[in-house]
Amino acid sequence: MARFDGFQSRVGPFVRGELNMNDDPEEFKRLICADCEFFTPGEDEELECGCYHILMRLLENGRVTLEQLSRDLEG
Repeated sequence: MARFDGFQSRVGPFVRGELNMNDDPEEFKRLICADCEFFTPGEDEELECGCYHILMRLLENGRVTLEQLSRDLEG
Protein backbone atom coordinates (compact mmCIF):
# COMPACT_ATOMS: atom_id res chain seq x y z
CA MET A 1 0.00 0.00 0.00
CA ALA A 2 1.23 3.49 -0.83
CA ARG A 3 2.35 5.76 1.99
CA PHE A 4 1.06 9.29 2.23
CA ASP A 5 3.65 10.86 4.51
CA GLY A 6 3.34 14.31 2.91
CA PHE A 7 -0.42 14.40 3.46
CA GLN A 8 -0.13 13.05 7.00
CA SER A 9 2.55 15.59 7.94
CA ARG A 10 0.40 18.54 6.73
CA VAL A 11 -3.15 17.53 7.64
CA GLY A 12 -2.99 18.32 11.39
CA PRO A 13 -3.87 22.05 11.29
CA PHE A 14 -6.78 21.34 8.93
CA VAL A 15 -8.18 18.50 11.06
CA ARG A 16 -7.81 20.57 14.24
CA GLY A 17 -9.71 23.45 12.62
CA GLU A 18 -6.76 25.85 12.69
CA LEU A 19 -6.94 26.12 8.88
CA ASN A 20 -9.57 25.33 6.30
CA MET A 21 -9.42 24.98 2.53
CA ASN A 22 -10.37 28.65 2.03
CA ASP A 23 -7.87 30.17 4.49
CA ASP A 24 -4.80 29.45 2.39
CA PRO A 25 -5.70 27.78 -0.93
CA GLU A 26 -2.06 27.22 -1.87
CA GLU A 27 -1.30 25.49 1.43
CA PHE A 28 -4.40 23.35 0.97
CA LYS A 29 -3.24 22.40 -2.52
CA ARG A 30 0.14 21.42 -1.06
CA LEU A 31 -1.71 19.22 1.44
CA ILE A 32 -3.78 17.47 -1.22
CA CYS A 33 -0.93 17.15 -3.72
CA ALA A 34 1.93 16.49 -1.27
CA ASP A 35 2.42 12.87 -2.28
CA CYS A 36 1.88 13.26 -6.02
CA GLU A 37 5.00 12.53 -8.02
CA PHE A 38 3.97 15.19 -10.54
CA PHE A 39 3.59 18.06 -8.03
CA THR A 40 6.54 20.34 -7.31
CA PRO A 41 5.84 23.13 -4.80
CA GLY A 42 6.64 26.53 -6.25
CA GLU A 43 6.82 25.19 -9.78
CA ASP A 44 3.64 25.20 -11.87
CA GLU A 45 1.46 25.16 -8.75
CA GLU A 46 -1.41 26.56 -10.78
CA LEU A 47 -1.63 23.27 -12.70
CA GLU A 48 -4.30 20.94 -11.32
CA CYS A 49 -4.92 17.36 -12.36
CA GLY A 50 -8.23 15.54 -12.65
CA CYS A 51 -7.62 13.65 -9.40
CA TYR A 52 -7.23 16.94 -7.57
CA HIS A 53 -10.55 18.19 -8.96
CA ILE A 54 -12.35 14.94 -8.09
CA LEU A 55 -11.05 15.00 -4.53
CA MET A 56 -11.91 18.69 -4.14
CA ARG A 57 -15.47 18.03 -5.32
CA LEU A 58 -15.83 15.18 -2.81
CA LEU A 59 -14.50 17.37 0.01
CA GLU A 60 -16.66 20.36 -0.94
CA ASN A 61 -19.79 18.20 -1.10
CA GLY A 62 -19.03 16.55 2.24
CA ARG A 63 -18.81 13.07 0.72
CA VAL A 64 -15.40 12.66 2.32
CA THR A 65 -13.62 14.60 5.07
CA LEU A 66 -9.98 15.24 5.82
CA GLU A 67 -10.47 13.32 9.07
CA GLN A 68 -11.67 10.27 7.12
CA LEU A 69 -8.80 10.55 4.66
CA SER A 70 -6.23 10.91 7.42
CA ARG A 71 -7.58 7.91 9.30
CA ASP A 72 -7.90 5.74 6.19
CA LEU A 73 -4.45 6.65 4.86
CA GLU A 74 -2.50 6.04 8.06
CA GLY A 75 0.39 3.71 7.39
